[in-house]
This record gives sequence, structure tokens and C-alpha cells, in this order.
Amino acid sequence: MRRREFVTSSAAAAAGLVFVKPGPAVASPSSDIVSLGIIGCGGRGNAVGKELVNAGARVVALADLFEDRLAETREKLDTLATDKGRPRTLDPALMFQGPDAYHRLLATPVDAVLITSPPYFHPEHFEAAVAAGKHTYLEKPVSSDVHGALRVEKAARQGTGRISMAVGFQSHYAPPYQEMVRRIHAGQIGELVCAQTYYYTEDLKRKARPEMSPAEARIRNWVFDRVLSGDILVEQNIHVLDIVNWALRGHPVSAAATCGKKARLDVDCSDHFSVTYTYPGNVHVSFNSTQFKGSYDAKLQRFLGSKGYAEATFGKGGVRIVREDDPWDSGAEEGLKDAVTRKAAAFVEGICTKNFVNEVPGGVESTLTAILGRTAAYEGREKTWDEVVGSHARWKERVDISMLAPRRA
Repeated sequence: MRRREFVTSSAAAAAGLVFVKPGPAVASPSSDIVSLGIIGCGGRGNAVGKELVNAGARVVALADLFEDRLAETREKLDTLATDKGRPRTLDPALMFQGPDAYHRLLATPVDAVLITSPPYFHPEHFEAAVAAGKHTYLEKPVSSDVHGALRVEKAARQGTGRISMAVGFQSHYAPPYQEMVRRIHAGQIGELVCAQTYYYTEDLKRKARPEMSPAEARIRNWVFDRVLSGDILVEQNIHVLDIVNWALRGHPVSAAATCGKKARLDVDCSDHFSVTYTYPGNVHVSFNSTQFKGSYDAKLQRFLGSKGYAEATFGKGGVRIVREDDPWDSGAEEGLKDAVTRKAAAFVEGICTKNFVNEVPGGVESTLTAILGRTAAYEGREKTWDEVVGSHARWKERVDISMLAPRRA
């Protein structure tokens, strides 16, 4: 089930969204307030959770491996409730800790769940959420390997029309990006010749401490672990690759790539990638990324056509189309401004109105696009889409977190 097969209107196509006619709702809110559970109480869980609360959801349950994460998130949510003049309603009995915490959360009467656990666990958590009939907001990437991405795709088929399923790509909800892509599809830059995109950024903060066990330190520092995160190309750089797929209306057919570690030798992940993707029609896309201290910081997408080019940048760079006779500028300095807010509002509204969204096909496609580039880099040779996706490859190592279960008195 691919993204293009789900699109039912030109407006949805322009936004890169997929709306499906709902069947009998397994878990639908009894009022306009959507009750929400958060699986994974890290920085992203808190950030998106706050946006969902602002959109009208009410967080009633939390799940995480670590007690301090649960406590910190509860405090932030209580403060947010106080600021909004609402009662502090998060019951400590609905704060679940340990490897099986997500199962216990899903057994509660929540309408929806936000999954912001490490990507390695996304397939497991998403399958359980769909089976429980919960509307699901799944952070990107949908998995850290091919096998997991295909598991997510299969599970989503079971939820289609019954629940809303969002994936954490916010650019599709940014009006400047929507209009740029619409204009590209309408032929304003002519025939697409090639494209350029990059994601250059600084190092990330380390969260491990000397007193932690190796297992705990690994999970706390999951962004530096290839198995848990998928490496920087899959975990972080996927944002710009998703936009390329959106603009090119599909996925690449092959990739040739390199990667390495020269500036950051204390972690498992690479600190740079260089990939050339080939899309249908022999359209080549040049992609580069970095993630290390002191690196140049910029994220750009540029599409070059026979009549002009379109470009957009994350942050303060604008979104525009440049051509001699018919230029266009979005007028927005920050193209992604308020995009997460819009996405959160759409997710909550879609549940309340039963206008369910299924973003999983596109999320799987973008995840596999990133994995294709990573695989080509790891193996040092060109890889085709069919070869990588057909492999159903999975990490040889199975991550065991059973030792992180809380001690019982």
C-alpha cells in the first residue's frame, strides 16, 4: 500500500497527506477532548505532547523505562495544565515504568498514543497500539531497519479506516512547503533535471553518566547507537529525504554512497554521509550530511528544473521558486514555522471528526529511502531499492532491555 494509492483529493496530494474513509472506530473519544498516552518521555515526547495538549488533547498516561523521565514529564504537564487553568489530573497510577510499560499503558482507556521511543522499538510499539485500537502518532523514522519498516506497513493495513495514524514529518503541514511542492507538481520549474539537499548540523548532547549501567547508558544515549537509532541518515537526515520524496512523487530506484567517522570517534554512529540517489526518469539527487561539533549548520532542499529552480531551508532561509519570467516567494522567512502546531491540531481534530489520516505509507517510504542510502554507504557499492527492500534485512543484534525493569520492593 503506497502513498499514491491512498490519495483521494488534489488538496491531500498537494499536502502529501492521506485521508481514508473511516470504518467502525475501535477507540474514539466520547467528547471533544482526546485522552492521550505518551510512550517514551524524552525530549521529543515532551515537545510533541505539549503541542497535542495545546491542540485539545489531555495526557492521562505515561510509559517509559526510567522513573526520572516519568517524573519530569509529569511535572511539565502539570505546569502546562496550571498555566491553562486546568486541574493537575495525571494520576500516578497511570505512570508506567519498565520494558512492559507500553503494554500496561495500552490497556488503559486512552483514545490515542504518542510513540516517541527509540526507533528500534517503533515497530513493536506501533503494532501493539494498532492492535489495541488506539489512534497513533508515531515519530519518525518508523523503524531502524528494513524488517521493522515492513512490520509497520503491515500493521497499518490493519488500522486503515479504523484509527488515525500520523508519522512525525511536520513539513507537510507547513503552508510554504505545501505551495512550493504544488507549484513543482504543476510544472512551474519545468521538467525536473536534478536536485540537491543537505542536513549539516552540530553534535548532540550526551546523556550517559558514569554511575549508569552499560544497558542504561546505551538507551539514554540511543541517538548515538546505530541499532537503536538507524544512524544519523535514518534518524535525523530523514526529514529532508522525506521532502525530496514528496516533491518527486515517489522513492529512489538506487543509491551510491559513502559515510565515515573522523570528527566524532566516541560514538557508534557516523558523523557524515554523502549519497547520490537516482529517482525514476534518471533524476539524480545529491545528499550530504554531518553531525559533529563545530560543523556548518544548514538544512536545504533545492530542485532544479528546465525553467527554474525551487528551494527551501529549515530555519530562516525562506521558501521560493526562482525563474526569470514567473518567480514566486512564499514571503515566509521561516518555512516550517508552526508546522508541528498545525500537525498536532490536525491529528486531534481528525480524531474528533473521524476524518482519519494514514501517513504510514509515506513514512515507510521515507524510512526505506534513508535505509537505502545507509546500506549503500555501509556496503560501499550501489544498491537498488528492490534489492534493499526485498532483503527484509534486520539488525543481527537483538536489544535486550529486560535488565532495566524496575526493582520491586
